[in-house]
Amino acid sequence: MSLNLNAIVSTTVGLTLALTISIAAPNHAHASAFSDADKAVEYRQQSLQLIRQNFAYMAGMVRGEIDFDGDMFEQRAIALQHLSHVPWDGFKYAGENHRGDGDALPAVWDNWDDFESRAKQLQDDAKALAEAAASHQLSDVRNQFMATARNCQQCHDNYRD
Repeated sequence: MSLNLNAIVSTTVGLTLALTISIAAPNHAHASAFSDADKAVEYRQQSLQLIRQNFAYMAGMVRGEIDFDGDMFEQRAIALQHLSHVPWDGFKYAGENHRGDGDALPAVWDNWDDFESRAKQLQDDAKALAEAAASHQLSDVRNQFMATARNCQQCHDNYRD
């Protein structure tokens, strides 16, 4: 009887260990996606460049430098909404191996909760901007665009060199 109990305990421990490894493996793979600081910097710079390009085009319309085109503004706002979720993993996994070769200041990692809340605010602002842009009216998007721009500027003032 004791042999069977040992077999059951051994099997249970083995299955528990296998399950733990299978659950932890995807998390480990995700966490190590940016084990190289240079790759993390490159990833976030490229994704932020796409945000910047879409935002600059909309800014030109809001400032009157480019004729307002409601369809194009909406497309750019939707792109911004999607892109607003992209760059943050490149910051999250680079803190320990940050070498200062990007524009991000060490304050990003020193004030992580604030930085993360600003990233979330950008996502919320971008969603609200995309919703406002559905009207295809400059008067409907101007205030939300300016609110989004203020959030971007505040983050740059605190966290970008």
